[in-house]
Amino acid sequence: MISRSGKENFIAAHYDWIVAAVGALALVGAAAFFVTKLGLDPDAAAVDAAAEVDRLKPAETGVKEPDFTEFGIAMRVAKKPTMVDDVPADKDSFLASERRVKCINPDCAKAIPGGLEVCPFCQKKQETEKQVAFDGDGDGMPDKWEKLNKLNPADASDANADNDGDGFTNLEEYQAKTDPNDRNSHPDHLDSLKVVLPLNETYLPFAFRKANKIPSGWRLEFFDPKLKDEYGRVGATVTALVGEPIGSYGYKLVKYEPKTVMREIKGSSLKKPVDVSEAVVERESDHKQVTLVVQTGGTKNLKFAPIDIQATLSYERNGAVTFKVVPGETIDLSGAKFKVTDIKAVGKGAKVTFEEVAKGRKRTLDALE
Repeated sequence: MISRSGKENFIAAHYDWIVAAVGALALVGAAAFFVTKLGLDPDAAAVDAAAEVDRLKPAETGVKEPDFTEFGIAMRVAKKPTMVDDVPADKDSFLASERRVKCINPDCAKAIPGGLEVCPFCQKKQETEKQVAFDGDGDGMPDKWEKLNKLNPADASDANADNDGDGFTNLEEYQAKTDPNDRNSHPDHLDSLKVVLPLNETYLPFAFRKANKIPSGWRLEFFDPKLKDEYGRVGATVTALVGEPIGSYGYKLVKYEPKTVMREIKGSSLKKPVDVSEAVVERESDHKQVTLVVQTGGTKNLKFAPIDIQATLSYERNGAVTFKVVPGETIDLSGAKFKVTDIKAVGKGAKVTFEEVAKGRKRTLDALE
């Protein structure tokens, strides 16, 4: 700008520089004021600022590979958390999770709270947990039970002793939950008895095949597959009236009862009469009787009834003792008497029924091949 006198005005010509210089001085003054007020040394502040800038610079180039160690540990804990059996009664710790077990159903196998009787997911019944009782002397009898029954929990030899003299050891009494100090309380003798297969059976030599009505009553036919007929052929029939002997076998026919039942025809709702008549034969030597049912099919599939049946028994106490018995016979097991009331073949196995003479109690032992 030029004044009236024709000379240029200095302030007007350089006002922008003047404003910039004043602003810079103001900023420096303000900074000095705050530094002074805060009690900071300007030179020291500058050094600290430079150090902070250097600290923020990356120490190396590129992205550092992450460390997954802690993540792996967390995942393993999540899949199989640490469990505790019990939380102390005086501690209500939220860090102690409830004990869990795996469902016994392999198709389920989910973790469920321990002690449940049924899995809440698959409804499968779970195995009952067994409580282990303390047994200080390791003789198989818990200390609590030994003290209760006046035995020594620190002496293992009393397991094989027989306090009441009933023939059973104290350990056997414990296992059977009987009183080792009461002679009348003991394990079942039949628990030590075993049926030895096979059975020994004697069969009738003939089978009941047919009944013919005659004026004097009924004439029955019995087929013997080993008997020769008049032409020398194997397989022949012998006949007998009620009260007469059956051939020369030593048996006689003592009773005949005609019977018919209605049975459904296979593949149809219709029924037809079926002959199930019965004949009672008696062995003349001992009057033992057997009831035979008529067999109207072919001779190849005839079934022959047993007249004698014998079982072999093994009593596995005080050294194995073997008995061979027939129905009606009585045996002695360590002073207890048992009557054999029945011996029956079941498939390839057997069932033998006993009656304890003193108590009248019956029990059947099964034997499977």
